Amino acid sequence: MEINLTLTAKRWQLASQVQRGKPHGGVLLVKNVPERTYLAITPAQWQVLVRFAQPRTVPQALEAIIEERVCPALGEFYELVLKAVRARILVEPGQPAAPRPAVNWVVAVRPTRLRLALWGLLAAGLGFTAALEPELPRSLVDVAAGLGVFAVAWLAGQALAASLVRGAGGEVYVRRGWILQTDDACLLTPSEQRTIAVAPLALLSTATGLLAWQRPEWSLVPLVGLLFWMRPIVGGGINRMIRVGAEHRLSDAEHAFVFPPNRSPRMRWRLLRHGLRNPTTWLEIGYGVLWTLALGYFFGVLTDVPPWKLEFWQANGTRVSQAIFGSLFLLGLFYVGSETFLFLRDRARARRETLRLWWRRWLGRRRQPTDESARLRAVLRSPLLRMLPPPEQQAVASALQPHAVGPWRVIQQPTEPVTHVSLVLSGRVGVYRRLPSGRRVLVQILCEDDLVGLHAVADPEHPEFLYRTLSPVLLLRLERARAEELVLSRLTPPIIANQVQKLPFLSRISLCQNWHVQAIQRFAELSRIADFGTDKTILQSGFYSENFYIMFEGEAKILSKGRVRGVIRGSDFFGEIGLLQNSNATAQVMAGANARCLCIPRREFLRFVAHNYTVALELERVSSQRLGHPIFPLSPDNFRTI
Repeated sequence: MEINLTLTAKRWQLASQVQRGKPHGGVLLVKNVPERTYLAITPAQWQVLVRFAQPRTVPQALEAIIEERVCPALGEFYELVLKAVRARILVEPGQPAAPRPAVNWVVAVRPTRLRLALWGLLAAGLGFTAALEPELPRSLVDVAAGLGVFAVAWLAGQALAASLVRGAGGEVYVRRGWILQTDDACLLTPSEQRTIAVAPLALLSTATGLLAWQRPEWSLVPLVGLLFWMRPIVGGGINRMIRVGAEHRLSDAEHAFVFPPNRSPRMRWRLLRHGLRNPTTWLEIGYGVLWTLALGYFFGVLTDVPPWKLEFWQANGTRVSQAIFGSLFLLGLFYVGSETFLFLRDRARARRETLRLWWRRWLGRRRQPTDESARLRAVLRSPLLRMLPPPEQQAVASALQPHAVGPWRVIQQPTEPVTHVSLVLSGRVGVYRRLPSGRRVLVQILCEDDLVGLHAVADPEHPEFLYRTLSPVLLLRLERARAEELVLSRLTPPIIANQVQKLPFLSRISLCQNWHVQAIQRFAELSRIADFGTDKTILQSGFYSENFYIMFEGEAKILSKGRVRGVIRGSDFFGEIGLLQNSNATAQVMAGANARCLCIPRREFLRFVAHNYTVALELERVSSQRLGHPIFPLSPDNFRTI
């Protein structure tokens, strides 16, 4: 499953034949009837899936649930969609189903009629088995006989479980031509599910108890099968019966993640906390201890080394204790070690590129290749120059000349005519503007693949810029006349403004650090630069905001009840919470001197967020930090915007 395509471009529709089970533990089961696939979801998640009753893309569905204020946490939303697609609850429109017919199982028994009888058989069988002490087989005939009894009891139990499923209104299926499957039991109530699950176990335990009474040498194989079915790990039947009655169960979208951003240490820690707070977890642990004691008991019975005698613990007590506590310690050490490794690996990946760039700028720039092929590669990396036709790209690469500049040197004074347009091959260049007060302020930082010398063209209303190196810089320079001929004459001013002014600014701010470069370019195309006079209101308290804002230059004040609550400076953003929550602003934002903002209209902002899940997740994270609680799902007391 290609995740990007699934979450952006493909259209999905709710499967035509969907059956919903009875909700319990906060979760209900949804079934694609023809294909016999299942998905555990919450009622709120079902309200998200019904948005796909008509074919639509995932971004269209996300826009709709944001507008209607029913959006879940975004990680949960994307996980739900991927799990629903994988479970065939969401399908591509017009795609034919692959039906799996049910068996015409004629015997139907209501689970309520046999519930007490089955639990009684289970208790009696376990009691007989424990009291009468099974024996080891004396020959292969005994093994074969025990295996035959086990097979008959197990098949009879499966047939009884199938009859109970039919009696409760479910369907019975067959796998590989003869194995009965009762998966439809998951659509029933917890009481019915436990009765169906205990049916094979009750018959098997009864058979084991009868053999321990009449033919103890045949009872080993059924006993091993009984203990295996009752195992406390790896899908044991008793644990399934415990979980099905939990007061709060996790849906399929809340664990076993397939959406990559959800597979993080934070989410794993959250699942661990949930498990430790859930009483069902401790019931499973207690049952695991009980099962282990039972296993030790039968091992002692069969080997004549009973572990309940004092002599056994005098001889082996120290080793057993060391083994138990050593295993628990190693398990905890493994968990902590794996989480530490994943944490450090993620941090190392984030820092590796930073260290590589630092080495390249300060110590490795002399080894930077500047031949024509290297210059052409640099042209193709530049967001602006790669928009030129191939002949012009080749001409620009041939005309570029390398030029090295030391750190903290002025490249271009605002009062001097621009003689060269330069492509940054290595290093950092600061772009400064002189304010009316005469003070110079840093408004932008240019790095590798950015262009120096075109800001006056991109921003003709504020043409005076000063360029100063912030590190050793290696430039590829092109004379201004050749730049006019090869570049400026072939590109429109809006394109130049987007690629020269907006794109480098957005690429450096914290909001866009995890965005894909195409998302940043699209945001630059959708946004506009707006100038605000001193003390002009940008966002009015109590009014609906129609824009998302990023402070491009200058600063603004946050006012609430007539008092200044904070200051918004360059690269800070605001207004996104009101747009995501479809609510009014609760504070006023007033522009300071020389304030300029990047603005994107509400409709374009929501569409952009819905089509870029990395952007949506980052905005959700930052907005939740500002609010002090998750922004999604919405609640009546969290409609705040600053």
